[in-house]
This record gives sequence, structure tokens and C-alpha cells, in this order.
Amino acid sequence: MVLKVDHQPCDETKPILDLSSASDIEEADLKIQEACNNITSSMNADPLTIEKPAVALDLFSTAVKVRNVPLAKQCIEILNNHLNKRNVLLILHHLSKCKTQDPDPYDVEPSAPPIVDHDNQRTEDWVQDLIDNLRNNCLLEIDKNADYVLKQKDILELDYNDMLSITTRDTLQVSTEVLVYSAIMRWCIEECRRRTLHTQKINLKAVLRDLVYAPRYGLMTKNEFLCRTIDGVKGPDRSGILDENETEKILLHIKKRGKSRPAPELPYKGSLPRKVGHEKPWVFHSGVTRDSACSAKSTCDKFIINFLTCWTAIFD
Repeated sequence: MVLKVDHQPCDETKPILDLSSASDIEEADLKIQEACNNITSSMNADPLTIEKPAVALDLFSTAVKVRNVPLAKQCIEILNNHLNKRNVLLILHHLSKCKTQDPDPYDVEPSAPPIVDHDNQRTEDWVQDLIDNLRNNCLLEIDKNADYVLKQKDILELDYNDMLSITTRDTLQVSTEVLVYSAIMRWCIEECRRRTLHTQKINLKAVLRDLVYAPRYGLMTKNEFLCRTIDGVKGPDRSGILDENETEKILLHIKKRGKSRPAPELPYKGSLPRKVGHEKPWVFHSGVTRDSACSAKSTCDKFIINFLTCWTAIFD
């Protein structure tokens, strides 16, 4: 079932989405659940195929909200199969929003019993496992393509925890720690703008928190550490995020690096080289039987996906 979404005005869906009361919203929820069930029932004969990760992410959110485990798994498999260095930040950002919403988007209504799948695992557990496993694959993809990913503008949209997870990884295959420093500083300035804070030293340090020590300064050259600007931001010793004592220790370590009696190791892994990781990506199979002969593209299919995408955008 190849579903292509044309982002055009959804005239057909307007009456459904014109909600003015609680009963209207409840009715829309039932229609969404029915639409998801229709997709799920057709997947065995004609597996779902979505070309754009953004659409798969929206459909995954919808599947979770209506507690449709098979459809959620299928969306995650699609995302996993299409994961690459160009879309990894988009996927990671969306997964983190799913994970940190309050109240818990996967909380089951008290009046409804929890859905339990074949191996007696609650739906909420399945959802969290799906998110955690795909998120781990995102981090592995970033490890392999660190130089490319750290330069992307999309990295500025991540939340603090994702930035910390990426930049502190021992397995991040970055060619120079200057790229890590540039990424955290550009993110910090953008975060200050989001919070309407002036980019003063006190605010930079408060926003960065542990990100101050994400770059491994002891691995930089002296010129890199002392440079005036990096990608439009002040260099490490000029930005004010390190105090004078920390700067002196870093410069001493750089000066004695490689000598017979090197300086003591820096805290926060500041002088520990990163290494290539050997963790294998998680491989997911939704269990849907694939039939290469099935490739129907019906108007109904397109309508369902357009409807689900519009609904998610409005009620997310």
C-alpha cells in the first residue's frame, strides 16, 4: 500500500475537523481510530509505504494516541529503514517531543483497560520501547556522520537533553572538537533567543549547564582553543563559559600533551579521546507479511493519510 501525501487543501476533511463541542471531538476521535484500524487491517495484504519521514512521524503520533500498536510499529519500521544523516535530526527531535510531553501522551484513560499484545506487554511499554530503540539508532547514525550533523541548522532546534546526549558521547566520530564547541554555542545562543535572554556570560553558562564541558578542550590545538571566533561565535577562551582556572588547566594540558610527563587528565573527560563505537543498530521487523505484487494506490488511501495528518496537526 503505497501512500503518497499531496499537501493540498483538505477540502474533504473540513466538515470532519469543524469541531465545536466535546461530542464533535469524541466523534472525530472515533473516526480517526476507525481510519487507523482500516489501515492496519489492509497492511497484511499490502504493507504500508510512506515516502516522507515527516508523514510517518505524524502517523506514528496518531497511532499512539488511538493506541494502535501494529500501525505504530509499522511507522517506526518505516522510519528506521529510511533513517539517514539528512533526516536524523528531524526524527530525533520528534521522538523527544513524544517522550517529554506532559501529561504523558501514552497514559491510558482510567475508564479503559490497557491494551495488551501477544506477549502480555502493555501498549505503553511497547511505545516506549519503540521510541527508545529508534532514538538509539538516531544517535548511532549521528556518531557516524558527526561532522555533517553538527553543522546542520536543525541541530539548533533540539532540546537540552538531546544536545547533551549527542555531544558527550564517547563514540561521536568528530574530526575536531571545535565542531562540538561550535554546535553547543550556536545552540545556546538560539536557546537564549527562545527564552528572550541577553547573550551575556551569566546567561550563556546558565543555559548551557553541563554542555559547557561537552567539548573535549584538551584535544584541541592551542590555536583552536585560543582562536577569536568559530562559526560566528567567540572562541573557547573568549566566550566566558570557562573560568580562569579552567582555562589555565586546559592550556597546560595542551602544552604538555605528548610529552614524557604530560599534565594530569582534565575533568569531565576533557582530555579523553573519542573512539569508534561497535554497537550494532537495532533492527526492527513489524511482522507484516510483504507481498511485492501489491502496490495499490487508491483515493481512499490518500484521503485516510491526509485526514490523519491534518488531525494530528490540529490536536497535537
